[in-house]
Formats: sequence, structure tokens, C-alpha cells
Amino acid sequence: MNGTLAEVLAGSLCQSDAPAGLPKSTTATVWIVLIIAALFVAVVLRRLGRRRDGPKETLGSFGASAGGAREELERLLTEIQDLSREHIARLDTKIRMLNQLLLECDQKKRELEDVLARAGGPLPAAAGPAAPSRPPNPLQSQVYTLQDSGKEILDICAATGLEKGEVELILGLRQMPPDKN
Repeated sequence: MNGTLAEVLAGSLCQSDAPAGLPKSTTATVWIVLIIAALFVAVVLRRLGRRRDGPKETLGSFGASAGGAREELERLLTEIQDLSREHIARLDTKIRMLNQLLLECDQKKRELEDVLARAGGPLPAAAGPAAPSRPPNPLQSQVYTLQDSGKEILDICAATGLEKGEVELILGLRQMPPDKN
């Protein structure tokens, strides 16, 4: 048993079935080639079978893991949409409340003006230019100065420490015409 497995197989095959016209070494070589070919075919067929039975992925897909990631993204998108709707609903409620408060303020202002008119006192708006006005708010003056110098709203926010909405409100107050009731 000093030979390899192929030699032993070839020797046993050659002893039993050697054709008359071929030498024993050629017959052994033929049998070895046939055995190797059979093994090769078996391995190749097994691998081809695995490819056919495996998951069939189309171009652009990322296999089974992509399905889970896609579901996770869809879940996150749905969650974001729900949160957006909730926040929009809250904002709409606050806007309605602010509008209601503005209407109430306008009504109270008219009531106060009526009371002052009945009392016979001059209305503060009708006092004329000689009446002393309130001292200007230094923060408003700073915002107006920054705007006059050509600064953008975000730059004004950074310089004054105010929020964007506050700066817009102050600038909006500047643009409002004086109340002439």
C-alpha cells in the first residue's frame, strides 16, 4: 500500500478490464481521467443546483436584509408623518387661540376707548404731536438700527440674542401704520 488511491484504483481496474490493444499504463490513465471527470461534473452540478435554488435577486435589490431595512424606513416615515400631523394640529390650535385673543384685545380696546370718550377725557391717540410719547424701547431701536444698516434677520438675531420670530415681530411693528381711530 505504498501507492496513492488513484494508483491503487487504476491498478485494480487495469488488472480486471484491460483491453487487449492498450498497454496497462494507458488504461490506468484513462480510468483516472474518467474518475476525475466524474468528480468534476458532480461538484459543478452541485454548485449549479445551489445557484438555481438560492434567492433570486433582481438588479438593484440588496437581498433579504433590504426587505427589513425597507420596512424599517417605511415605519419611520409613517411615524414622522404622524408626528408632523400632530404638531401641525397643535400649531393650528395655538393660532386659533391667538386669533381669538387678538379679537378679545380689539374688543377691550374699543370698550376702553368708549369709556374714555364718555368720561370726557382726551384719547391718547388724539392728543396730537405735542403730547409726550413713550421713551423708545432700546431693544427695538437696536433692531431698527441693524436693519437700517442692511443686516439680515438672522444677523440681527445673532447680534441681539432674540429669536427670529421676535425680530420679525419688532420689524413688523415698525411697518404698521399708526392707528387712526
